[in-house]
Amino acid sequence: MQKSLTQARFGAARLVLPLLIGAFAAVSTTAPRTAHAQAISVGVVDEDKLADGYKKYKDAVDAIDKRAQNLDSQIPAREYLSDDEGKEFDTLITKMNPTPAENTRLQTVIKTGMDKRAAFMGLIGKSNRTTEETARMKAMQDQSARNAPALRTTSDGLLAAIRQQQDDTDKQYTDRANSVIAQVAADKKFLLVVRKKALVWSAPTIDITDEVLKRLNTG
Repeated sequence: MQKSLTQARFGAARLVLPLLIGAFAAVSTTAPRTAHAQAISVGVVDEDKLADGYKKYKDAVDAIDKRAQNLDSQIPAREYLSDDEGKEFDTLITKMNPTPAENTRLQTVIKTGMDKRAAFMGLIGKSNRTTEETARMKAMQDQSARNAPALRTTSDGLLAAIRQQQDDTDKQYTDRANSVIAQVAADKKFLLVVRKKALVWSAPTIDITDEVLKRLNTG
């Protein structure tokens, strides 16, 4: 049984926006340095609210999820394809940005594979098969066995591509969020920004989450 791309991608720990805050601290480079202790101006970010409200990031992750789910539904079509059909399938399904013509052709190959799969299931379900039907079923079983290594390779390659796309997306939006947090902290002259979860209490006036989200979603 092939590993589900969707389950495999979230099988460990799903990367979420709370990681964006990390141990981020925005320290003003223009703050006066004296020999005496001075009050530290602190800002607060609600990481849960940031995760829920960062629309651009959520849309990007949803797009990756949708692609993984689509691939999960398409990969089984590879099992009973002929050698030439299988090679075409492998080439087309791994394209990140297929042309309309390539996508149309992929859908045709997928339909062919799914039709063959349905035909095989129908043959297995028959209690009294003809000699021709038995021979056809055996030929399809042999084709499935020949396809197994290529199917595993394609599935593993797609899983790696999905994971890389997720990593790239996480980095892109993490960098953007940290940059905006730094900008807001500098504008408000905060020397430090901390997670709301790390605090027992904080004044609402030092929470910069709404301003960060506003800039993230409109910038």
